[in-house]
Amino acid sequence: MIIMINRIKLFLMIGLSMLYTPYLESRYGLREMFGILSKNKRQLRCDKDSIRRYVHVWIGIGGILKTQHCWNRTLLLYTFLKSARYNAVIYVGIRKDAIGKTSIVGHSWVAIDGRVFDDREDVADDHYITFHYP
Repeated sequence: MIIMINRIKLFLMIGLSMLYTPYLESRYGLREMFGILSKNKRQLRCDKDSIRRYVHVWIGIGGILKTQHCWNRTLLLYTFLKSARYNAVIYVGIRKDAIGKTSIVGHSWVAIDGRVFDDREDVADDHYITFHYP
Protein backbone atom coordinates (compact mmCIF):
# COMPACT_ATOMS: atom_id res chain seq x y z
CA MET A 1 0.00 0.00 0.00
CA ILE A 2 2.82 2.42 0.88
CA ILE A 3 4.57 1.69 -2.42
CA MET A 4 1.38 2.48 -4.34
CA ILE A 5 0.94 5.76 -2.45
CA ASN A 6 4.57 6.72 -3.21
CA ARG A 7 4.06 5.99 -6.91
CA ILE A 8 0.87 8.05 -7.06
CA LYS A 9 2.63 10.87 -5.23
CA LEU A 10 5.57 10.74 -7.67
CA PHE A 11 3.20 10.72 -10.66
CA LEU A 12 1.32 13.78 -9.39
CA MET A 13 4.52 15.63 -8.46
CA ILE A 14 5.86 15.18 -11.99
CA GLY A 15 2.59 16.52 -13.39
CA LEU A 16 2.73 19.59 -11.15
CA SER A 17 6.35 20.19 -12.10
CA MET A 18 5.39 20.11 -15.75
CA LEU A 19 3.19 23.11 -15.01
CA TYR A 20 5.73 24.83 -12.72
CA THR A 21 8.89 24.68 -14.84
CA PRO A 22 7.61 27.00 -17.62
CA TYR A 23 7.12 29.65 -14.93
CA LEU A 24 10.73 29.17 -13.79
CA GLU A 25 11.94 29.37 -17.39
CA SER A 26 10.18 32.68 -17.93
CA ARG A 27 11.32 34.21 -14.63
CA TYR A 28 14.95 33.10 -14.33
CA GLY A 29 18.00 32.42 -16.47
CA LEU A 30 19.11 28.84 -17.08
CA ARG A 31 21.67 28.61 -14.30
CA GLU A 32 19.31 30.13 -11.73
CA MET A 33 16.47 27.87 -12.84
CA PHE A 34 18.62 24.74 -12.58
CA GLY A 35 19.85 25.87 -9.21
CA ILE A 36 16.25 26.05 -8.01
CA LEU A 37 15.36 22.69 -9.56
CA SER A 38 18.38 20.91 -8.09
CA LYS A 39 17.90 22.28 -4.56
CA ASN A 40 14.73 20.33 -3.92
CA LYS A 41 14.73 19.58 -0.20
CA ARG A 42 12.55 16.49 -0.55
CA GLN A 43 14.39 13.26 -1.01
CA LEU A 44 12.40 10.93 -3.19
CA ARG A 45 12.56 7.20 -2.66
CA CYS A 46 12.10 5.92 -6.16
CA ASP A 47 14.08 4.30 -8.91
CA LYS A 48 15.13 5.97 -12.13
CA ASP A 49 12.95 3.68 -14.28
CA SER A 50 9.78 4.78 -12.46
CA ILE A 51 10.81 8.40 -12.94
CA ARG A 52 11.39 7.78 -16.65
CA ARG A 53 8.05 5.99 -17.08
CA TYR A 54 6.00 8.72 -15.37
CA VAL A 55 7.83 11.53 -17.18
CA HIS A 56 6.97 9.88 -20.50
CA VAL A 57 3.31 9.62 -19.51
CA TRP A 58 3.18 13.35 -18.70
CA ILE A 59 5.13 14.29 -21.83
CA GLY A 60 2.57 12.31 -23.83
CA ILE A 61 -0.23 14.26 -22.19
CA GLY A 62 1.66 17.52 -22.72
CA GLY A 63 2.25 16.59 -26.36
CA ILE A 64 -1.26 17.81 -27.02
CA LEU A 65 0.07 21.29 -26.19
CA LYS A 66 2.82 20.91 -28.83
CA THR A 67 5.61 21.80 -26.44
CA GLN A 68 9.31 21.06 -26.98
CA HIS A 69 9.43 17.36 -26.24
CA CYS A 70 13.13 16.84 -25.44
CA TRP A 71 13.45 20.03 -23.40
CA ASN A 72 10.45 19.30 -21.18
CA ARG A 73 11.47 15.65 -20.82
CA THR A 74 15.00 16.66 -19.86
CA LEU A 75 13.86 19.22 -17.29
CA LEU A 76 11.52 16.76 -15.62
CA LEU A 77 14.03 13.90 -15.65
CA TYR A 78 16.78 16.12 -14.24
CA THR A 79 14.56 17.52 -11.48
CA PHE A 80 13.33 14.16 -10.24
CA LEU A 81 16.60 12.28 -10.68
CA LYS A 82 18.30 14.92 -8.53
CA SER A 83 15.52 14.63 -5.94
CA ALA A 84 16.08 10.88 -5.86
CA ARG A 85 19.79 11.60 -5.25
CA TYR A 86 21.09 10.43 -8.63
CA ASN A 87 24.21 12.17 -9.93
CA ALA A 88 22.39 13.75 -12.91
CA VAL A 89 23.80 16.31 -15.34
CA ILE A 90 21.74 18.09 -17.97
CA TYR A 91 23.21 18.81 -21.43
CA VAL A 92 22.08 21.09 -24.24
CA GLY A 93 23.63 20.93 -27.67
CA ILE A 94 23.37 22.02 -31.29
CA ARG A 95 23.39 19.40 -34.04
CA LYS A 96 26.75 19.40 -35.83
CA ASP A 97 25.16 18.90 -39.25
CA ALA A 98 22.96 22.00 -38.75
CA ILE A 99 25.88 24.44 -38.51
CA GLY A 100 25.87 26.82 -41.48
CA LYS A 101 22.25 26.10 -42.39
CA THR A 102 19.39 28.55 -42.06
CA SER A 103 18.02 26.96 -38.92
CA ILE A 104 19.75 25.54 -35.86
CA VAL A 105 18.53 22.27 -34.41
CA GLY A 106 19.03 21.88 -30.67
CA HIS A 107 18.61 18.95 -28.35
CA SER A 108 18.86 18.30 -24.62
CA TRP A 109 19.50 15.16 -22.60
CA VAL A 110 20.42 13.91 -19.13
CA ALA A 111 23.36 11.79 -18.04
CA ILE A 112 23.72 9.88 -14.77
CA ASP A 113 27.30 9.29 -13.63
CA GLY A 114 28.51 10.15 -17.13
CA ARG A 115 26.15 7.77 -18.97
CA VAL A 116 23.33 9.08 -21.13
CA PHE A 117 19.93 8.31 -19.63
CA ASP A 118 16.73 7.99 -21.69
CA ASP A 119 18.35 8.89 -25.01
CA ARG A 120 20.78 7.37 -27.50
CA GLU A 121 24.14 6.58 -25.90
CA ASP A 122 25.98 8.41 -28.70
CA VAL A 123 23.78 11.53 -28.67
CA ALA A 124 26.72 13.75 -27.68
CA ASP A 125 28.66 12.64 -30.79
CA ASP A 126 26.12 14.40 -33.03
CA HIS A 127 26.00 17.66 -31.03
CA TYR A 128 28.20 20.53 -29.99
CA ILE A 129 27.50 20.86 -26.28
CA THR A 130 26.60 24.49 -25.61
CA PHE A 131 25.48 24.19 -22.00
CA HIS A 132 25.56 21.72 -19.14
CA TYR A 133 24.52 21.86 -15.51
CA PRO A 134 26.16 21.31 -13.11
